[in-house]
Amino acid sequence: MNKHAYILFTRVPIPNKVKTRLQSSLSGKEACEVQLRMLRDSFIKFEQLSEQGIDLYLAYSDEGDPTPLISALPESFNSFSQEGQTIGERMDHAIKHVLAIGYEKVILTGSDIPNLTNEIIQTAFEQMQEIVVGPSLDGGYYLIGCTRGIDLSAIFETNISWGKSDVLAATLKRLTGFEVSFVSPLQDIDYPVDLKRIHNELVEGNYYLSDWLEKNRGLLE
Repeated sequence: MNKHAYILFTRVPIPNKVKTRLQSSLSGKEACEVQLRMLRDSFIKFEQLSEQGIDLYLAYSDEGDPTPLISALPESFNSFSQEGQTIGERMDHAIKHVLAIGYEKVILTGSDIPNLTNEIIQTAFEQMQEIVVGPSLDGGYYLIGCTRGIDLSAIFETNISWGKSDVLAATLKRLTGFEVSFVSPLQDIDYPVDLKRIHNELVEGNYYLSDWLEKNRGLLE
């Protein structure tokens, strides 16, 4: 076991259950395919972190059969089911679950940030003194991490309106007294306009998403 662990936090890709805000332009099946492609890119990109002394985990939702998702995981990933009613409770459980294994530092990210790179995750571990945050461009955050001994329940067991534009600001208000570090802001994918915006800005390592965007340009016009 290494000292650091990374958690990729995701819903099981099921049509009309994932990426529903994309369905103003896409069908439920198409939105699900976008999520699946982002996951496949993530598995390939982040598998390399295991060679940098970082253990890898996938935390998946419990709303469908996870077998196809788990079978697509590289061998370097461990996996476990999320627990909790709200997304905050689920993130809190995931981080505590992995910290309890004995790691010194744990980072969790969402699975819909195509331009998230290994370098950003490594920088987050390096900069983390107590807590590290990666802001998203919509006012939320795509990355959260902490050291062993830090309890993040204050930001997860609250009435924060997840998915709203003030999530980051509300979170930081609850972290006064902690040393909080930040990594680069990134775009997450919630709406069709996000896919259009990121199409020409994709970094290397997004083969599956890039391929889908090239083949489905007309759906986003």
